[in-house]
Amino acid sequence: MRVYAAIHQTDKKRLDSELATAADFMLEALKAAALPGKWKLINKQTTNEQKIDIYHDLFFHKEEYPFRHFPIANFSSLRNGLRLTAPEEAMSNCTYGQFKYADNEFSKMVMAKEQGDEQAAEEQINRLVASVYLPKSGKFQKNATDQLADKIGRVAFPWQKELVVEAYANTRQGIIARCPTFWPQPEESAEPTAAQATGPQWHELHFNIAESEVFKGFTTVDQANMYDVFDYLEALAKRKTTKTQ
Repeated sequence: MRVYAAIHQTDKKRLDSELATAADFMLEALKAAALPGKWKLINKQTTNEQKIDIYHDLFFHKEEYPFRHFPIANFSSLRNGLRLTAPEEAMSNCTYGQFKYADNEFSKMVMAKEQGDEQAAEEQINRLVASVYLPKSGKFQKNATDQLADKIGRVAFPWQKELVVEAYANTRQGIIARCPTFWPQPEESAEPTAAQATGPQWHELHFNIAESEVFKGFTTVDQANMYDVFDYLEALAKRKTTKTQ
């Protein structure tokens, strides 16, 4: 998978994993696109190295095309009692409460990758998927994350989960770009800092926003659209910057 900004550095182990992910992805693509009975022949005649070359040629894996839609429409399994649906593009239907929870799982995944703990990273990816995708009700249920993450681990292919991580990372970068005053980018010359869990800071901010006249209350903030919340925070940050000048 393409290395996304500020997440992790590639190494030999990661490249081996990437090769397997690309091979899995192309196999599923062949099943969906090839004529009946032909995909097995094509798959047999195509080496893993060729598959990863094709995989990286796909436009939505390139830096200039940061996709923010979630290509995997749903994760479902009758046997495991699982039915989760993808959020809208750029998670435009996501509440602040859901974002707060999902971003905490994402940041913990980054931490695990930095520490070289692949098992912990995989567990966090499962939790991220379970936090981003929604049940039939369309409402995020944080208390169900443990159970859903376990089912995701049994049902989802690695390449599917990698696409979810990529879409989330790109969506996150989009929010940062949308709120440059509230969420400034570090200077290029700055030394990289170790990843930290973001949950505590988002939770503290949750309480602060709840005291505002705009949102009034913890539950209101929790259920508010995340873009409404971040636009409000950006407006406050700009106002504060103007006063200090």
